[in-house]
Amino acid sequence: MILGIQLENVLFSIVAIAIVFLVLALLVVIVTLMGKINFEGKKKQEVAAPVVAQPQKKFTIDDIKDEDMMVAALVATADFIEETKKTDARVVSIKQIG
Repeated sequence: MILGIQLENVLFSIVAIAIVFLVLALLVVIVTLMGKINFEGKKKQEVAAPVVAQPQKKFTIDDIKDEDMMVAALVATADFIEETKKTDARVVSIKQIG
């Protein structure tokens, strides 16, 4: 007996702790290797950005003729910002219907 602790119990605890650390090290190695392996089924598809044609004349605030057009432009701008997460949104053109 060493200080009231049996030698068998100390060795058992050391072996159990070593096994736990070996299992953790094995998991880290496996996860690291899986991150580096390029799976064939998981190919990244590139999404082409839509091309917006520039209008012939520059868009000005005078092109908005009534309150409905202003609201439509604001809603379209807010939807664009929410969808693309870009903060630089500008109205390129607007047309009055009816």
